[in-house]
Amino acid sequence: FGPGAEASTRRSTLLRTAHSGRGRMSASRSDLLFMAQIAEQAERWDDMREYMSRVAKVGQPLEVFERSMLSQAFKESANARRLALRSVRGYVGASPRVAEYQAKLQAELAECCQGVLDLLPVLISVSTDVEGKVFYLKLTGDYCRYLAEFDSPGAVEKAKQAYEEAMRLATQGLSGHHPGRLGLALNFSVFQNEVLKDKQAAIKLAKETLDHLSREAADPNDPDGAANADIKQILEANLNLWQDNPADDGTQLEDF
Repeated sequence: FGPGAEASTRRSTLLRTAHSGRGRMSASRSDLLFMAQIAEQAERWDDMREYMSRVAKVGQPLEVFERSMLSQAFKESANARRLALRSVRGYVGASPRVAEYQAKLQAELAECCQGVLDLLPVLISVSTDVEGKVFYLKLTGDYCRYLAEFDSPGAVEKAKQAYEEAMRLATQGLSGHHPGRLGLALNFSVFQNEVLKDKQAAIKLAKETLDHLSREAADPNDPDGAANADIKQILEANLNLWQDNPADDGTQLEDF
């Protein structure tokens, strides 16, 4: 999630809960959520990751905003390492020290990915709705995909299985305009193109998702309308790139 009404409401709720000590959450869980919010404001993503991990380990279903906080903490932490790895990749042959530094970054990324992957089986098992299960399965696919970027054994197959199961549930239980289903289709198609090297499967999934959007009437009052428009735009950009450049494995954007 980004700045806006949802984030502002969530922040106000957490502040009231932290100061009053009231609410249905236990004090320790409430404190962890409050400190995760503070870490978010400070852009201390590793700290936020630690707080939200402790919340998840309680073993209770997460509210929608709590899922968003968990996702953001790990995403920001992992993406910083992924970008760093991409930056140093071209210099690995220049010095043994660069190779050592690359290995350090890979170890940090692996720790981050494994951290969230260790949490997800329990979160999936206690999730009471399709939306939550799709959310967590998508995260499983995403973080296995990140591990696969530097040749982690078994990560590709695990990512594929998680994405496929998430798509099965999303197709059965979520509307074509649901941001969870759209974000899943975006990331799964990126995985098909970049990791599996199956451009035709990526094109097929992107086309089917966009066709479904065009056939299913959107609710003009849908609060997720702006997010959906962003995902739709990226899917269209990726689809155009893949179709116009058959030999190019590039991707416009990912990770909604």
